[in-house]
Amino acid sequence: MIRLFRKTLLLGLVFAFAALGAEAQNTNVNPATVNVNALSDKQIERIISEMEKNGMSLEEAMTLARARGASQMQIDQMTQRIREYKMKNQFGGNRNNALRDSSLFADEQTEELSMKKEFEATEKNKKIFGFHFFNSENLSFAPNVNVPVSDSYALGIGDEVNIAVYGASQQSYKLVVQKNGAIIIPDLGPINVYGMSFAKASEKIKSRLIAIYNGMKGNQPNTFADVSLGVLKGVKVNVIGEVNLPGTYALPATASVFNALYLAGGPNENGSFRVIDLIRDGKIINSVDVYEYLIDGKTQNNVQLRDQDVIMVRPYVNRIKVAGEFKRTGLFEAKDGELVADILRYAGGFTDKAYTHALDLYRNNTRTLSFVDVAADQYKEIELMNGDSIKAGAITERFENRISIAGAVYRPGDYQLLEGMKLSELIAKAEGLKEEAFMERGVITRKQKDLSLEAISFSPREVLNGKADVLLQREDRIQISSIFDLREARTVEIVGEVQFPGTYAWAEKMKIADLIFQAGGFLENAEVSSVEVSRVLDYNETQELTKSLLHTYQYGLDRNLKLDAEGEAFILNAFDKVYIRRAPGYRPQGTASVQGEVKYAGEYGITRKDEKISDVIRRAGGLTPEAYVKGASLRRRIELSDAEYQAKLAIAMQDTTMNAKAVEKVQYQIVGIDLPKIMKKPGCVEDLQILDGDQLMVPSKLQTVMVSGSVLNPVAHTFTDKKKAKKYIMASGGFAQRAKKGKVYVLYANGTTAATKGGLFGRRFPRIEPGCEIIVPEKPEVDKAANASKWLAFTSTLASLITAIAVATR
Repeated sequence: MIRLFRKTLLLGLVFAFAALGAEAQNTNVNPATVNVNALSDKQIERIISEMEKNGMSLEEAMTLARARGASQMQIDQMTQRIREYKMKNQFGGNRNNALRDSSLFADEQTEELSMKKEFEATEKNKKIFGFHFFNSENLSFAPNVNVPVSDSYALGIGDEVNIAVYGASQQSYKLVVQKNGAIIIPDLGPINVYGMSFAKASEKIKSRLIAIYNGMKGNQPNTFADVSLGVLKGVKVNVIGEVNLPGTYALPATASVFNALYLAGGPNENGSFRVIDLIRDGKIINSVDVYEYLIDGKTQNNVQLRDQDVIMVRPYVNRIKVAGEFKRTGLFEAKDGELVADILRYAGGFTDKAYTHALDLYRNNTRTLSFVDVAADQYKEIELMNGDSIKAGAITERFENRISIAGAVYRPGDYQLLEGMKLSELIAKAEGLKEEAFMERGVITRKQKDLSLEAISFSPREVLNGKADVLLQREDRIQISSIFDLREARTVEIVGEVQFPGTYAWAEKMKIADLIFQAGGFLENAEVSSVEVSRVLDYNETQELTKSLLHTYQYGLDRNLKLDAEGEAFILNAFDKVYIRRAPGYRPQGTASVQGEVKYAGEYGITRKDEKISDVIRRAGGLTPEAYVKGASLRRRIELSDAEYQAKLAIAMQDTTMNAKAVEKVQYQIVGIDLPKIMKKPGCVEDLQILDGDQLMVPSKLQTVMVSGSVLNPVAHTFTDKKKAKKYIMASGGFAQRAKKGKVYVLYANGTTAATKGGLFGRRFPRIEPGCEIIVPEKPEVDKAANASKWLAFTSTLASLITAIAVATR
């Protein structure tokens, strides 16, 4: 009480200083007379400094000010001024002071918690049982700050304790555990709670509150108190030893040993999962065995951490390699004295395919290896040693009482072999033979003692009649075939002018009309008056070598699939082939197009086999006055057959001068025609026959001549009758330096070409017509250095030859 009285006097003096602006203390000044809004920032700083010096929170200071006579308005104004000053000056410097009003420090920047870092684990580390529990994307021991505090939580320095008094008396406190381990309740004094569990601290606080709240006493109290925790100060722990990421980690106050191990990546390849010590104040207070959690889910040793705790991961003592048919495999750790049965439990036991009667144990004897065959009754007797390797084998694919039947039975499959069981009983269990079963022979495949196979034949007919039977043995496999399994698949084939040509299943008494019906009937172009059937030679005919290969038969029928009497009586045999041919007069409908300067441009159906160019132009109404007859051209569609296309493609792939990608199945060729002569003499040699897909183009009168190639200025010129080819070339700037003057040629509008000719009187260039193109080729580039080398080698060889001849003729 003396200390509380001294603080009250001091707060009064602080207000007095602030009100009077004096440097000397004056305890007679009444705080109720202080104008808070008139205080300067320096005076507010002095008030905060005095409160921090005496370890007082803002709520404690305001409570004392109210007791000294300050009004609620003054308290609200002072609280607001202090908050504004602290926000402006980043809380006045020391942020770990004892002034802990939760509303004032709601935006205070708390210390950032540690995050788990990535690291590159070794392959050996990944094989250790327990590694993935601390380094898995799906399983995380990451600490959670948003969890309720348990009653066992131990209070630490900086933790916030909230007290709510309700009932006949009402009051609330927000207190912070000071560095001396105590909280200070106004009018009551300090209560030491550091290190105490939350449950015990709560009881202690309530028992002390009775001193100032009489209503909490007795069997029928009218005043009650509730104690809770607010903001909890985090802890820093050191994780050292054989861990993947040793270091100091900042964790929430509720963090446990596993939380710290998670951040440290768990034990490394040399670390122990069985002996992890928690050191506090220099003493080992707990030893954690991770296997107890991973195997049995026990968490009693996963205790809460405190600030400056040390987690020491020691090296492993015994490491065991587990392989084979276990549910878990890898590297496991065993404590001294643990048995083979313990490691089996850690490995999750055997798989469903394991041989459980014995284990293979390979042991390191420091110099050599030894092998121990561990029987099942020794699992709880043999102790494990460091470096042991345990392997569980798989059961063999060997059945003690299995037999199987396949083929022409109603229920093929595996069956249990009973003692004294015979073949007839197995057939009965398989619900008997199918109607198509081959009754003359079946085969039993049996394993002998040396595992070699033996074939035992039987007659299904005699077995069913009781004349013969076979005693079955383990792993017997019985095969009873169908009559259809023992002969070639019987089919008939139809080709030619039907909707669905192809191969069909043969049936007894099948007729020609039946097969045509299955094939969808005739196409419109089918010739039905002569249907041919080819038949292979029968078995007896093939016994002798003759020139005959097939028998052929011809029958007539109508489109309603009615045959004459002889054809109706003809029955198809298996492997017969029926041919439906195309009518001789049928041709697919073809079209040709006429475009350009004709009266009625468009597409025209080809009416006759011998229809010619002149006939189509006549049907198109003839040429218009604007037609340039000499420039007419014919573009013909060429479609390669599959064989031609494949052959051309193969040649292009082998010939480096050809491009395989340019080979197309459908191509178009420009056919040079002489339309003036055709129109003058219809039916002449130049009047070509029109084919399906032909495109006849009659251009309008052309007025230009194009000059291209190796000239100085390739350009189109206006056509005049007086200009020759050379003048057009000169009008384009003349020949370029590398032009091949003697190889100039002209491409005419109708697709034909004419080349330059030489003579006694110089070159004669082709005639020029409207729409043509004069092309000047270019000489290839010559490597002069290579030519010089060739000539030098030639002259050297020639000189040597002359010298040799001269010597020889002396």
